[in-house]
Amino acid sequence: MYLLYSTRDEIKDKVSLIPVGSIEQHGPHLPMGSDSIIAEEIVKRVEEEMKDYVLLFPTIYYTCSIEHGNFPYVGVSYVTFFNYMVEVVKKALEFSKAVVIINAHGGNQAVLELVKREINFKNKKKVYIFYPDYDFFQGKDLHAGTVESSVIKYLYPSLVKENRLGDDFSVKEGVFDTITTSEANPQGIINIGEFKIDISIGEKFIRMNVKKLKDIILKIIEKST
Repeated sequence: MYLLYSTRDEIKDKVSLIPVGSIEQHGPHLPMGSDSIIAEEIVKRVEEEMKDYVLLFPTIYYTCSIEHGNFPYVGVSYVTFFNYMVEVVKKALEFSKAVVIINAHGGNQAVLELVKREINFKNKKKVYIFYPDYDFFQGKDLHAGTVESSVIKYLYPSLVKENRLGDDFSVKEGVFDTITTSEANPQGIINIGEFKIDISIGEKFIRMNVKKLKDIILKIIEKST
């Protein structure tokens, strides 16, 4: 069930799903909204299979992207994002069994863990955070690499501009810790190991994470009955 299209009486006592992404550069070849697209696709597929049990919220697009340095992004500060998410989740819990935040942007993770603690230690109803699993192939996609590129290619092939890719996929040490994405790689791609775009990887990622999210929701429902 979609929150935007439902009446006040229809939305009660569901497991609320809040997709969270970002608006930020994803190399020269992927759309700015890649994280948001990925989060939305996972929750949309779950909603199709569990529409009587879940309530799908609109995506939260503008989040924490300071790690991209001089590359383009549209975001907010960590403090703003924390306060905003706490208020949204608390309100959602008033009419929900629980809230699951589906976060597809690594830059949000530290703040969302604090949001979870702030809410769960003070409320009977709980918030859970689902982070899609990227670690299922050889190598490591930290940003706009093999997995994200393959997922967008699988979902929306026309959005992937492979002809714009350069040859430099090296990553300087300290990225996301002491240096920004723009300092770590000239393309803004943070991928450890082989870089490739493979639709089968994208399909596997989506199917696997839809199943994992469904399993979490089923456990929440079992706890609440």
